[in-house]
Amino acid sequence: PALCAAALLAACEMFAPQSTPVSATPLLSGIHGVVLLGPMCDAPTATNPCLEPYAARLVVVDQDGLAAGDVSSGLDGTFALSLPPGDYIIQPAPGGRPFPRAEAQSVTVLDGESTEVEIEYATRDRANAPR
Repeated sequence: PALCAAALLAACEMFAPQSTPVSATPLLSGIHGVVLLGPMCDAPTATNPCLEPYAARLVVVDQDGLAAGDVSSGLDGTFALSLPPGDYIIQPAPGGRPFPRAEAQSVTVLDGESTEVEIEYATRDRANAPR
């Protein structure tokens, strides 16, 4: 019985989950940032734009319109994507009909740098929003 118990314990240890340290590898070059949704109140102001983090898919294309990558922001709105240096257009995926929606943005990625980007999805037509 003791031999069986020892063999069982050894087998359990062999298949037990191992904790592996996670290293935060910095981007060599690319984009990072946050996706926001708003306004989420009736009277947004410059000091309180009433924006909240938003989970969305972003497609990145190069200047020739070819897909260079895509990324989804997390529930906290943050995202990061490695890209080689160059000029890109970030195309936010539609969030609904007609809202929320976000405009495409141009971005330049420099060698060895991660460019910060903020994507804002509108919850309504801002031209006709109450002020």
